[in-house]
Amino acid sequence: MIHERIPLTVPDADGPAELITYAPDNFPELGSDRQRPAVIICPGGGYRFLSDREGEPVALRFAGLGFAAFLLRYHVAPQGRWPVPQRQLLSAVAYVRDNWERYHVDPHAVVVMGFSAGGHLAGSAGLLWNKQELYRPLRRRPSAFRPDGAVLCYPVVTSGAAAHRDSIENLLGERYGELLELVSLEKQVPRQAPPFFIWHNADDVGVPVENVLLLDKALRAKGGASELHIYPSGGHGQSLADHTVFAPGEDWRASAPCAVWVNHCAAWLHRNFGDYAVGPHPDEAEKKKKKKGKK
Repeated sequence: MIHERIPLTVPDADGPAELITYAPDNFPELGSDRQRPAVIICPGGGYRFLSDREGEPVALRFAGLGFAAFLLRYHVAPQGRWPVPQRQLLSAVAYVRDNWERYHVDPHAVVVMGFSAGGHLAGSAGLLWNKQELYRPLRRRPSAFRPDGAVLCYPVVTSGAAAHRDSIENLLGERYGELLELVSLEKQVPRQAPPFFIWHNADDVGVPVENVLLLDKALRAKGGASELHIYPSGGHGQSLADHTVFAPGEDWRASAPCAVWVNHCAAWLHRNFGDYAVGPHPDEAEKKKKKKGKK
């Protein structure tokens, strides 16, 4: 496994973010030139702290399932106001794609994954990657920052009636009134959004399930690909929903009904980006379309 800590510096940030790599090595028996989908993980914490339960245990699980996992320790309030965390995640996407050979990654399969407020961050990358305020200071073409897919786990989505207000306030700070509409992700869905895998628990009172219903509806309205799973119970903050993400004596809090999200997500990743992906990569499809038009 390639296990490294990579500093990522972006404009307006007070110091670098940290990208921690958990990339499986290649071996002759497994395929010396094997390429894996990459998953960049953003823990939650209301844009106020980063939950350890939603960080390394998730990275290790997905690395064990055959993906190259990357954990992003992005900045949170008060240092990490908009657009600093968003730029840090876009920078992480570009870094992984630029270094695809080193980490044995498929450069066309770089997926962002986030939990709770980290889900809002991952959703921001999937929907707002081409907003000039985010990408222009990074001095790259916006296509360098576009994730190929997004996995949102009980995410903060809306700034409307069902909002997790603390997350939105922590992200925006003094720009709350100015940017409230922009960070309401269900209102920012473009026609060419990457595919989304989204899950939530129906009994979540911390971040109401209406958040994912709004986003799924908006994605489908724009012709986007969205796979939505709503599990019956578990509340908020389940992470992997097993004993590995709860302290000793606290594993009774793990919810078996939603623990299946890992298998559902892995199947979605394989179906869209891995060994079982169907059809050509969108870039190749576009090239063929242009070539056909010239004839």
